[in-house]
This record gives sequence, C-alpha cells and structure tokens, in this order.
Amino acid sequence: MDVTIVIDTLPAPLSSIRVETALSRYPVHRLARKGSIEIDIREQNKNGEVAIRWEVDYSKKHGQPGPLAYKLDTLVVNRRIEEASRPIPKVIKLGSLRDICRELDLTEGENVATIRKALRQNAFAGISAKTCYRQTDGTEKTIEADFTRYSVVFTGEKLPDGRKADAVYIILNDIFLQVINGAMTRPLDYGYLKSLPPAPQRFYELLSYQMYAALKHDRPRAKLTYSNYCTYAPQTRYFDWEQARKQMAKVHSPHRQSGYIARIDYQQTLDSDGQPDWIMLYTPGAKARAEYRAFAKRGGPSLIEVEPLPIEPDFIGPDPAQLMLELELPLVAELSKRGVTQAAAAELVRKHPAEAIEGKIEIFDWLTAKQDKRVAKSPAGYLVKSIVDDYATPKGFISRAEQQRRDEARQARDRKAAEDFRRKQEETARERAERAAIDAYWRSLSLAEQEALDQAANEGTDVAILNVEGPLRELGQRIRRDEYIRQLLQNQEKFQLAAE
Repeated sequence: MDVTIVIDTLPAPLSSIRVETALSRYPVHRLARKGSIEIDIREQNKNGEVAIRWEVDYSKKHGQPGPLAYKLDTLVVNRRIEEASRPIPKVIKLGSLRDICRELDLTEGENVATIRKALRQNAFAGISAKTCYRQTDGTEKTIEADFTRYSVVFTGEKLPDGRKADAVYIILNDIFLQVINGAMTRPLDYGYLKSLPPAPQRFYELLSYQMYAALKHDRPRAKLTYSNYCTYAPQTRYFDWEQARKQMAKVHSPHRQSGYIARIDYQQTLDSDGQPDWIMLYTPGAKARAEYRAFAKRGGPSLIEVEPLPIEPDFIGPDPAQLMLELELPLVAELSKRGVTQAAAAELVRKHPAEAIEGKIEIFDWLTAKQDKRVAKSPAGYLVKSIVDDYATPKGFISRAEQQRRDEARQARDRKAAEDFRRKQEETARERAERAAIDAYWRSLSLAEQEALDQAANEGTDVAILNVEGPLRELGQRIRRDEYIRQLLQNQEKFQLAAE
C-alpha cells in the first residue's frame, strides 16, 4: 500500500474547459511517440450483438495522429469549440501556426511544420462508429456512421465562402457538428490537462468520469480496469504483472505528485476472455476533491481550494515502509535481495521512478558480475547512492534493452542480406532460363524462318540504325531478335494460361 499524499491548503488557479461526452470517451490518437497502435473497439450486448463499434483509420501519406495531434485536439481545437457561440458554427478559427505553437508552449521554427502535419493527421483520421450518447435534453441518441471530424484550411487558402483565410481554420464536418451541438458536456481542469504528458493526460480524462461519480455518490474509491484503460487510452496492453506495473507507474506518477490520487490498490482478476486483468482502485486525493467542489458549484469558483486529507486509519503504523502500495513491493524485494534494508528500499521506490531504479539495479548486477572494485566494499551502499545521486552509466555497460535492440537490428540486417542474396540468385536463374529459352527457340527455326523473324524484329526500326556497319550491326540485330523472341514466348505463355 502507498502512503496518503497530504497537501497543504492552497488556492490553485482554475481554468476549466467543458468537453463533449459523446465522442471524447473514445480514442483517436497514438499516445506513444513512435510506432503505431490499432484502434478497433467492439463491445457486444447480452444477445451477442455489436452494441459499440469504434474504429479509426488513417492516411498513409500523413500518418497516424500522435502525441502532438492529441495535444492539438484536446488543448486547442476543444478550447476553440468551447469558446464558440451556440449552436457551434461550422467554421472555427484556430489562429496562425505560430499562435498554436505558442499556445502549446512550443518554439517556432521547425515546429510550425510539425503542427501543420499534426493538423492534417487529425483531419484525415477516419472514424467508423456505432454508439449511444446522452443529449443535453436528457434523451439518448444513437450514431452509426463513417466520418471524419473536420477539415483544415491553412492561411492563404480559400474558405467555403470564397474568402482568403487569414489564419488556420477548421471546417467541422456535418455528423461531428451535429453530435457536439447536442451532446452533454463535462468540465475538466484545463491548466492541469496542459501540464500533463499525453498518456497521463488521457488517463485523467478517463479516470475523471469515475472519480467525479465516486465523490458525488460518497464512495471511497473510483474504479477502472487495466484492460479498459488500455483499450480507451489507447495503450499497449500487457498480460504480465511486471510489465503492467511499470507501464501504470509512469502514468500514475504525475497524479500522485499533484495529489489527484491519494492511494492506489489493485485486485487481480480475469477479463471476459479469461486473460489476466487488474481492477485499479483509486482513493481521491486533495486535488480531485477540490476539483469536485469547484465544478459542483453552479458557475464554479475562480480558485480551487485544496485542503489537506486526513490519513486513513489503515495507513497509520510505526513503519512507513509498510504503507507502500502493493504495486511497488516487487521492486522493494529486488532491492532487498541486493542487501538494501526494506525501509531504505521502500523510501527509494517512493522517491524515485521505477524505471530509474531498475536501470541502476541492472548496472549494479553487471558490476557485481565483473567483481568491480566500486561495489566490492559496500555493495548495498553503492546501489543506494547510485540511485540517489543518479550515477552516470559506466563505460562498457550495455543494458538488456539496448542489447536486445542491437540483436534485433543485427538479425534484421542478416535477414535482409539473406533475402537480397535469395532474390539475386532467383534473378540470375530467371535470366539464364530466359536466355536458354530464347536460344532454343532460335535454333529450332529453319534458315528461312530465322530470316523472316529477323525481318519482323526489324519492323519499325530506323533505317539509319539498320544500315550501321561493322560489329554494332550484328549486336543491334541480336538485341532486336532477342526482344522479339522474348515477346513471342511471353505471348505463348499467356495464351497457354488462358487456355487452362
């Protein structure tokens, strides 16, 4: 278990943004900087019928919308939509590319081009959807359609009314416009959204539904399954606890530091396919409670009053190390195996990122295997200090991840070389077979037939070329003859295939 995060009473600026609840629940963007991730969500009802379908396809030219495209949509596009009059107009001005850079705290220059590319990625993201959503009048509506959300018009290009665009504009597509004009909205802390990296930001968007409901109905914890988070984030789902733990530790870290989450508990379970899954239980922190109070008030205050949370009785004990989250215990055990006391190990895990500790452990094991003098005197002491002081990576050390990357790169090169060699052999064999077939065909002809074939091969050839004297004359005739026979053989082969 983890210690409760206690935050002193402080006024925190509140800059809320209201976001529609119909489509924002579903993912459109890849949150990781590299690679790609498939977005294809299908959920069935009790009768086995598809009740929810959400599939996103992308332009091969512009690529899958990534982290920057996600920030553009959630911080810039959503803000402009919120600021627009009601009903929401079809044409919305975003500002210049440089304005957008500044709004996202990006330096200008090459980022202008990346903003342009990200806007195109968003514009070309095609959605195939079937889902229900609640409208502002309380009724439910179903959408079942294939659509994109908006088109983009850059500065200097023509707007639908013929005017020359004085900035970047988006043209909301009809289906998307109809949905967001009718759907209910919910508030989020815009300043907090902007401060978060993409994956923790998306986690905040998803968990805030459950967190608000837990506080509204006076429940002690909000609940989110790991599989559900990975589906709707979207992020790679792992079935191994250690991999899932590392993944979620990075996502949780800024929310624990901010006080949005006070405590996290896990319950192991299985999903509907019998695969390993975990129920993640979140005790609302000071920030989450302050947000709820701010947003629950009509109109909302201009400041969030963050009050300290009392430590729950379950957390009181003589040894703070025993209050660590179950999430962290495996890493505490790894440190303990190497001579670090449990209390010191728990303190290290609480204060330092899991991936940083794992990296230092790997270096420590490498130095130990080499009987390096740096770890000989006090192995555990060296390990602790290497984590606290963030020792530089020693010369000659190659991490398992880097070694795996090198091995995979070498294997890829070997596979490519083997494939190139195979293709070369096949090409050589094909050319030899073709040469043999041409020669055999020529030898099978009588002298009269050979003469007639040469005449046919020369048809359409420039007279000056035909009258060339010397070795070039015979070489030219040989080339034309071979090409003519090659075409004859290919036509025969096609005829045989058609006959079969």
